[in-house]
Amino acid sequence: MRNPAYLVHEDTTRVDLLLKLILASILALTLVLGVWLLFEDIVAALVMFAVTLFDALLFRAIMPRRYQIYSDRVRIVLGGPFALNIPFYDIREARPASGGKAFAYWGVRFATSTKGVVEIIRKKAFNVVISPSDRDTFLERLSQAIDRARSLD
Repeated sequence: MRNPAYLVHEDTTRVDLLLKLILASILALTLVLGVWLLFEDIVAALVMFAVTLFDALLFRAIMPRRYQIYSDRVRIVLGGPFALNIPFYDIREARPASGGKAFAYWGVRFATSTKGVVEIIRKKAFNVVISPSDRDTFLERLSQAIDRARSLD
């Protein structure tokens, strides 16, 4: 029987100021439109307030909070109860990536910054880009954990 998975390393996300401004602008735009529509059409104003709330909840749910390396997988912790697990057997390679891949990438983008981007190349699914706050330490610990897990198999 295999040992239960244990946490090896945890890192926070790095978030660019530009991304924060874009997300805040979206929320501010719908909120301001809602206030303006209060004087024109109450139903339209309520719809805009609902859109603002929905957008805020959506951003909260899909923005990565932490990146965790367990003894058998990488876990991308999103808002609320949501998370994405990438088992080590599905990882072909993890490597530093260019900052442009944070926003223009053919795969799953959980990168919130153009600095310190990590690309996880997968065997069976879409590749993933993330942006841990300390890329070098994250990659070192991930490499160690993968090597350890593969030596046990």
